[in-house]
Amino acid sequence: MEKQKLLQLINDGNSLNTISKLTGKCLSTVRYWVDKHELKSRFTPFKKVNYGEFRFCPKCEKNHPIKQFYQKRGKPNSSSYCKDCTRLQTLERVRDFKIKMIEYKGGKCERCDYNKYIGALEFHHLDPTKKDFNLSSVKTKSFDDTIKKELDKCILVCSNCHKEIHSLLWSQQESNLY
Repeated sequence: MEKQKLLQLINDGNSLNTISKLTGKCLSTVRYWVDKHELKSRFTPFKKVNYGEFRFCPKCEKNHPIKQFYQKRGKPNSSSYCKDCTRLQTLERVRDFKIKMIEYKGGKCERCDYNKYIGALEFHHLDPTKKDFNLSSVKTKSFDDTIKKELDKCILVCSNCHKEIHSLLWSQQESNLY
């Protein structure tokens, strides 16, 4: 890549990832030419103080001690993002996934119409014997037919109504014992 063109893209405030998309070159190629031309950008990772003691997190754009990165694929401290950014990214993904499931089921408690806080909305399986998996422990990123099929076996209720449902179920089971 030409030094002047690359310098202009950097001076325009583009990240290396954006430069990669604009030029049609892969990110590693853009990094190679930035290093080759000894260019700096605000998105260029800081140089490590001592090799292996610090890593750059591209999400928060900060250097962190190596211990601030999770293990990935069996390699210690090799995750792409620092622990804080990974945690935030996971929370966002789980929240977005739950919002999709809640919207699919109507967006409010089927018993009392509660809809103020998504954390208080839960899925109750009408027939626990037909439950294939627990919706709260789904690790997938895609809202697909498998998820919809499981949601169709549930009703959306607030946590208070859910407790009342289970309380009624327990009292019915107890009365059947006597």
